[in-house]
Amino acid sequence: MELTPELIVALAAALLSVISGLFSARASTKARVFEYELERQRKKEDAAETAERILHQYREPLVDAANTLQGRLYNIMEKNFLGKFYTAETNQTQRDYARDYTVYAIAEYLTWVEILRREMRFQDLGDLKRNQDLMERLTSIQYAFQRDDIPDQFQVFRGRQRAIAEVMMVATNAAEGPRSEAMGYASFIKKMNDDPEFADWFAQLRADVDTVAAATPGGNVRLVHLQRELIDLMDFLDDKNMRVPAQFRKRMPEPVAIPTQPTA
Repeated sequence: MELTPELIVALAAALLSVISGLFSARASTKARVFEYELERQRKKEDAAETAERILHQYREPLVDAANTLQGRLYNIMEKNFLGKFYTAETNQTQRDYARDYTVYAIAEYLTWVEILRREMRFQDLGDLKRNQDLMERLTSIQYAFQRDDIPDQFQVFRGRQRAIAEVMMVATNAAEGPRSEAMGYASFIKKMNDDPEFADWFAQLRADVDTVAAATPGGNVRLVHLQRELIDLMDFLDDKNMRVPAQFRKRMPEPVAIPTQPTA
């Protein structure tokens, strides 16, 4: 084929068209990748903002509930609280309070955890490090409640933890902020007295107070595990000690393993 000027021009034009197309496709691919990364970053920032907003709403009540429970567990184990105000107390009102507020402290904590879990349920927060750290701490406390390799006083399995939280929740009817909150102590006592079905959810925990009061420290090892895990949660949520001063969050020593009896 003879290369005429016209053919040379045509071939050059075709080559330029191919090169232009390649550059255009490459530029388009880069643009799509850039848009994808931009959208991914935006979703991650939105998720982080959502997680922080939810945590901001529930941080204070969750820290308060965790502190109430860890404080009661600490006083039981380190200050002989039940020995003084339940076993040795002769005033029935004081005895009832020592038992029932201990049960309430457990129920209140479980309720705020469940409320927070429900708020975060439909949020895409799985790859956020802070959310992962929070879930890890909540799961550790959940496990401390349900583990079956230690004496079973105050043992609450996961399904029952959530059921207790469900019956403890009350609607706030708020347009903004938390839609549910934990029932107050006065309402809790009234419902315990008036509603046998409600009271039945707490019957085992109430009976466990007697077991805890009579047990040796080794028998109450679950309380130590719970208290230590609750302090870890408080340190995470309130790392600057703004809500609970450091002197009021003393972690109990690591519990000594309970020796097992040799099998015959």
